[in-house]
Amino acid sequence: MHENYNFNSMDIIRFIFKNKWPIAIITLIAAVAAIIVSLTIEEKYKSSVVLFPKTQVSVSNALSTSELINTDNQILSFGDKEATEQLIQALHSEEIRLKIFKKFDLLHHYGISSEDAFPMTRLHTEYSNNVKIKRTEFQAVKIEVMDKDPVMAAQIANEISKQLDETLNSMQKEVAVEVLMVVQKEYDQLLLEISELENKLNLHKNRTDSKYISLSEQLKNENKRLSEIKAKLVEARVNANQDLPRKYTVAKAYPAEKKSYPVRWLICLVSTISAFVFAVLMMLFIDRYKDLLTIK
Repeated sequence: MHENYNFNSMDIIRFIFKNKWPIAIITLIAAVAAIIVSLTIEEKYKSSVVLFPKTQVSVSNALSTSELINTDNQILSFGDKEATEQLIQALHSEEIRLKIFKKFDLLHHYGISSEDAFPMTRLHTEYSNNVKIKRTEFQAVKIEVMDKDPVMAAQIANEISKQLDETLNSMQKEVAVEVLMVVQKEYDQLLLEISELENKLNLHKNRTDSKYISLSEQLKNENKRLSEIKAKLVEARVNANQDLPRKYTVAKAYPAEKKSYPVRWLICLVSTISAFVFAVLMMLFIDRYKDLLTIK
């Protein structure tokens, strides 16, 4: 008593022709709606920067070795997968993001009022939607920025790249300065101790005295230690003041000549096909529903 609904291709074609008008009307309405909607979508332009991370070495370490560049740790070589991931994490940092917000006044640029509910949350969401940072297949880092203004898109992408060096160098300096302060304190303290030893030696007239010999030996050791700490102090100063580039820019961002979003023909095509499939399934459902009502 139940009709078998195992359609073959000819059954589907016959069914579509049988219900061609409802299916055509639904598809046409969807196509017109897709065209209208696609025309209202704001156009956006895309600019991108491609970076390679540089393998970082300490300047002080490079200056203290016989070879400035060697095969194991080259100053001018590119980083590996780990270095690329570290670069990506730094590019996602809150410090860089806030600097971009401030420099380009993105709150106003994105049309977000400070009086709106949760303006910063909306700003972060809009930024995340427009700025994409990803790793390429060749271990490079690509920064893609979408914006309604092609010039603004290029400027934001280049500024993010610029802020990367400043942020990473700032992070390193923060640690290096702390190390410098510790070494400097130890160096100053040792100088004071050596000065006291020299004063004690000057008070001893008898140079054959055991105490004088002991103090002389102690002074010799302290001067040797001072020389070692002085070398560390020089190294700490160099590290605290070094400002090296952390990436090699393969391609800078330039204003795009044509929009990247939306792809209107693709939106219309997908919407029309989806509407057609939906109309066919809906007519199948209605047809099946009618048959079920006739079953007693």
